[in-house]
Amino acid sequence: MKLLKLIGVIVLFCYSTLNAQELIELTSKKEFEEKGHNHISSAVLTTDGYHVVTGYTQNNSKGGKDIWVAKLSITGELIWQKTFGDINNDEGTAIVEALDGDYAVVGHSINSTSGYTEGWFLKLDQSGKLVSESTFKLSSYEKLNDIKIFDKKNFIVCGVRKEAGDDDLNFSILKINNRGVKIWQQHLGTQYFSDESQTLVVTAQQEILVAGYTTNNKKMQQVYLVKLDAYGKILFDEKLGEEAEFNSILSMEETPDGKVLMAGYTSVETNGAEDMLVMIYDRLKKNITKKSFGKHNADKLNSITTYKGGYLATGASKSLKGDREKLYMVKFDRDLNVEWERAYLDGDKTVGSDIIVNHDGFTIFGSIEKNKTENGLILNYKDNSSSLLSETTPEAKIAALQKYATKDGVSLLSNVLVQEFEDITYRGSGDPLKGLNVSKSLEDLKVGNYYALIIGIDKYTGSWSPLKNAVNDAKTIETTLKSKYKFHQFKTLYNEQATRTNIIAAMEWLVANVKPDDNVFIYYSGHGEFKKELNKGYWVPFGATTMSTSNYISNSDIQTFIKGIQSQHTLLVADACFSGDIFRGNTMSVPFENSPKYYKKVHSLKSRQAMTSGGIEPVMDGGKDGHSVFAYYLLKALRENDSDMMDASQVFNKIKIPVYNNSDQSPDFNPISKSGDEGGQFIFMKK
Repeated sequence: MKLLKLIGVIVLFCYSTLNAQELIELTSKKEFEEKGHNHISSAVLTTDGYHVVTGYTQNNSKGGKDIWVAKLSITGELIWQKTFGDINNDEGTAIVEALDGDYAVVGHSINSTSGYTEGWFLKLDQSGKLVSESTFKLSSYEKLNDIKIFDKKNFIVCGVRKEAGDDDLNFSILKINNRGVKIWQQHLGTQYFSDESQTLVVTAQQEILVAGYTTNNKKMQQVYLVKLDAYGKILFDEKLGEEAEFNSILSMEETPDGKVLMAGYTSVETNGAEDMLVMIYDRLKKNITKKSFGKHNADKLNSITTYKGGYLATGASKSLKGDREKLYMVKFDRDLNVEWERAYLDGDKTVGSDIIVNHDGFTIFGSIEKNKTENGLILNYKDNSSSLLSETTPEAKIAALQKYATKDGVSLLSNVLVQEFEDITYRGSGDPLKGLNVSKSLEDLKVGNYYALIIGIDKYTGSWSPLKNAVNDAKTIETTLKSKYKFHQFKTLYNEQATRTNIIAAMEWLVANVKPDDNVFIYYSGHGEFKKELNKGYWVPFGATTMSTSNYISNSDIQTFIKGIQSQHTLLVADACFSGDIFRGNTMSVPFENSPKYYKKVHSLKSRQAMTSGGIEPVMDGGKDGHSVFAYYLLKALRENDSDMMDASQVFNKIKIPVYNNSDQSPDFNPISKSGDEGGQFIFMKK
């Protein structure tokens, strides 16, 4: 531990008269001018009325950066400070005030030579005394980016870790106690590609939401949102919005009305550089609103919080003055309309890292670079909007907002993109069997996540005639499952998306990501083909224009993938010609009985089953109400079900007779041979 000597430069500004007031008035600033670099990454307003900050400093270090923790007055006067580190580059990334009044800090230590990285947890009391310290060395690369209070004795921490053998980066989420001892750890992401969790929030219901980015096999990023329960069980993990070269969430907060507010950056529909990104996840309306904006260079939001009936965010922009970063702040209303923008243009480079709201304005924390030295920066602002925007008529308010919206020509609103899309995630929490009549009999039943892969193809060319109902069937199946049943993750491939390459990649994704307690539902609606000379059936993907089997996906390949998916239950539903070729064998199933004992039994046994619209025969595309006959009765069974649980055999019993009576096809339902079926059943669970 080393003492850091600070020379603070504090500038105080006298308040102007009301007539000369600015909308957002800088009342004081503090720069920590040192011999080496220093930066503030995170800050918290304590219950005793001080600011406690963390970040890094090189002042009096042993070679690299040190973790810096300091307690300051509201205007930035030093109360105490501590540094932690050795010859490595050490950095504090986030800080919270625990419920016992101590301060909990997370960060990491990076060896500049080997790249070996370990996560750090520090706990200090109100006087700055170190209470506990832990390092996390579970892999060769473990960084901790954020920490939030879970309860009186525990914290949730998120970051990134490198998986042994895969040499890739994954989300890392931990629950730790007051002493930094790990209670559980969860990690997930795309195998062989980088995924990093940057921020988290613990909701009022003690649900854990973690956000960052994930990278796909095309090396494109998407915003990644994960929800866990108190025990670390993943309730959903979803990719949000379009893929692009850059996408991530850096800050997240729950709003007083229960929404989840997110901020970061994206390069979707930009000139290639990052734009600022804000997203609102409305769990009541079940949708997500996304807004991005920026100019010609890299623009990012690092922190966002609720403020004066809307939201306040800060970050840095390279589009405002030359190509150097400038601290930027923006106020949104609750619908994400921008009310005003400001920038701090002093210095060679400035960055806003965190915001704290107070009774008459807000404080921004970050850094300023002068003469190639980075210094910690604190800016205190008074918000005069209550008096300056107090006009009584709507027209006057609009005029006032326009008058004060920008200053010094600062605006990033030249490339604005607003999108709204449905939230496709499962919104439950805890045990999926909670509330069912069979709960007492199924206390020891492990029910994992539900995955759905849905494929529909109408657009065929060449030797294959177009279909009319396949995509509509698939999309309606998707909608029905989302609205009525407990599914955590959906992957859909429609028309041009459903190429041979993409279908195989989706199957490989299931093989890589599905865990032994999980359940998988696969739906295919499109052309099928059977080659008598090969005695083999095939799916016909989008882009297959000839009758060559090189364009197809064989049922034996599908069978191989299903065998490789490490689920408890996998159900394939195929509405295609010759789809019954998938069986070629039989397995005895448990006879149906409407009782808790039955459901416990069939869930405990693995199942690999297929439900097909026909045997080794052609099937009808046309049918009833814009659906094939098979899809019409399948949807009818799923929609009209009023039981909490319904297994696949019950679904088939509801559809086999009407399909047979209203078409020239014979639907079938059997285990898929040599795929690991043990006689269990896939169970549809209502929300």
